[in-house]
Amino acid sequence: MNLNERSQLLFKHLMALYLNEGKPVGSSLLAKMPDVGVSSATIRNVMADLEKMGLIHSPHTSAGRVPTDHGFRVFVDSILTVQPLNAHYQKQIQQGFDKAQTQQELLGSASQILSGLTGMASLVMLPNQEQEVLRHIDFVRLSDKRALVVLVLNDLDVQNRVIEFESAVSASHLEQAANYLNTHFSGRHLHEVKSLLVKRMDELRQTMDQLMVSIVEATDEAIGSKMQPKMPYFISGKTNLLNYDELADAEKLRALFQSFEEHSEMLALLNKSMQAKGVQVFIGRECGNEIYQNCSVITTPYERDGEVLGVLGVVGPSRMPYDKIVPHVDMTARILSSLLNK
Repeated sequence: MNLNERSQLLFKHLMALYLNEGKPVGSSLLAKMPDVGVSSATIRNVMADLEKMGLIHSPHTSAGRVPTDHGFRVFVDSILTVQPLNAHYQKQIQQGFDKAQTQQELLGSASQILSGLTGMASLVMLPNQEQEVLRHIDFVRLSDKRALVVLVLNDLDVQNRVIEFESAVSASHLEQAANYLNTHFSGRHLHEVKSLLVKRMDELRQTMDQLMVSIVEATDEAIGSKMQPKMPYFISGKTNLLNYDELADAEKLRALFQSFEEHSEMLALLNKSMQAKGVQVFIGRECGNEIYQNCSVITTPYERDGEVLGVLGVVGPSRMPYDKIVPHVDMTARILSSLLNK
């Protein structure tokens, strides 16, 4: 949308005042800005033009105006200037990951870091379990008929599960099974491992003794359990949304929180973000449902070995400081990706 120089200046000031105060902005307030230099009457004419363009509207009978979703979109796409994050904040994000050892802990830390730094609710989408890569399998004998199966995934994620057998199993049996499984399945995605185990089970029954088959079947169940869908993302800082007047209505918050818990709407948005490169800003109904009116969602993908694993981002009021939130989201994803690659 082409705005002349005066219209763009006044719209930019209106946006800055509204983002800062959250209140309708009147012509008299804009006239006091040092670089405006025109009368309130002229400003009213420009605001009338901006309203006709669908960029601002009057929320009630007050003389002030607030941006529409379209106005926010034009501001974000055409006027917003984002500065790179300074070294202090980069270090703060880096330190937030210090205690994380596994992939799950890194993702959980990313969610907590974002909600803490931005004062918004934050989401970190978990990788598709079928895309997890099996690096190594090991067994720890707990008793005659019990063992711990240890699945090492993606170099960082370690999953343990106790498995039980009908007959006594020796340490050598467990070692033999581990050698077989690591030789044939290490480096494959979990969905491939599941598929190949099913195909080879008849062959295994003919070539291995019953105890070995039992161990492999129990391992197959453990992998299947790992692939069962759980909550598809970490979420932190939901109560931060209570701090914003436009979201603090009890019904509004209940609907938002229910959307987070049911997660189908939000997951659709996060999946959409996975297909795009870089930071994405979704405003109001662009988020997919009218319950996100007055909300914005800022997302960006994170990667491992050049492959997009998931998306992280924040949910907050449309009246958020985009110039600060966007670089925080971007840098958190960059640092998370670098740690997942180590």
